[in-house]
Amino acid sequence: MQLKVKYAVIRSVVYLSAMLISLSSCRFSQAQPSTSEPPAQDSLKQQKFSVTEQPQFSYAQFPRDRAVYLFGERLPFEDDEVFERFEREYIYNINDRAQMIMYIKRAGRFFPYIEARLKADSLPDDFKYLAVAESRLMDLRSPAGAAGIWQIMPDVARSYGLVVNSIVDERYNLEKATSVAIRYLKEAYKKFGNWIMAAASYNMGMSGAKDEQDYQAEKDYFNLYLNRETARYIFRIAAIKEIMENKERYGFGDVIPYKPIETKAVEVKKEIANLGLWAKQQGSSLKMVKYLNPWIRSRFVHAPPAQTKVFTILLPKDNATDASLAPYAYKMDKEKVANTAQGFYIVREGDTLESIANQCGLEVNEIRLLNKLKDGETIQVGQQLRIAP
Repeated sequence: MQLKVKYAVIRSVVYLSAMLISLSSCRFSQAQPSTSEPPAQDSLKQQKFSVTEQPQFSYAQFPRDRAVYLFGERLPFEDDEVFERFEREYIYNINDRAQMIMYIKRAGRFFPYIEARLKADSLPDDFKYLAVAESRLMDLRSPAGAAGIWQIMPDVARSYGLVVNSIVDERYNLEKATSVAIRYLKEAYKKFGNWIMAAASYNMGMSGAKDEQDYQAEKDYFNLYLNRETARYIFRIAAIKEIMENKERYGFGDVIPYKPIETKAVEVKKEIANLGLWAKQQGSSLKMVKYLNPWIRSRFVHAPPAQTKVFTILLPKDNATDASLAPYAYKMDKEKVANTAQGFYIVREGDTLESIANQCGLEVNEIRLLNKLKDGETIQVGQQLRIAP
């Protein structure tokens, strides 16, 4: 009797294991690329998948017979090396599902403005994907010093008339940074006569791109031997475009993009000595002022430069002003204000990198990069830290 029970238990376990193996192999086979001919594009186009469903495309390879265009030019997939470079970027991006979801969400907030600006200046709409490739549509600062959604270097920004210092950094101003990016790309197009080369020069610089063309006696980006980053750059933009423009096909159909924030503009023609107080007087908060105006890096705003004579600060649309705030008693530290204006901060008792970053409108990693501080390296009272780009 005991043997029969044991046998029945063993038989059940074996049967259950076989069922599990069968199911898992079935799922595995669904995730693998088909060895048969790919289905017609029309039939794929009609199918929509959500991020929670098993998709019918491959995570491991891209169908070579599917045409991909960027800036109106077809990528020459008949060239093995070109196709493999694109496929690499496709694989990286299609498999980073969380990141791609965030691209699509942020695009809902920023693309309407960028699209309108590109159209007004007769630039290809595809350049909005360059911004995604550059910054993930975030106000980032790179280790090299580029900043903002368009990742502009400090000297380039200043050469185009932007204010870049420890108090105001207009590379984080979407309107002004977009103007710089558009001007640069139009100048690059005049130089190269080709939008793909103009985009490549955005990554490596116009002079560097032109020098490679001259040295290699080759004008076609796809035939140039370039540094690894620039060699990947155009294909990264193209892969991001392919997925974001066909989000239903690639399983992102149920991702809900963020909406643009409705704002009103307030013109400021003189310095704001205390940004926290000013924000409250506008019926808002420092958090919202900083969120909508990441170009304001400090706790105060200096007077606008002579050439512009005004700073435009965005506020939530429905805010009502409140000029009283009688109980407000916070006093700005004049020494800190003076030091900040000169681009440095003197460490005081109780300071941490986090508290300094908060006061100066920086991230901790930005302070570390600006001051070449190693991970784990502590700061000392009296130490002078650079906070200007």
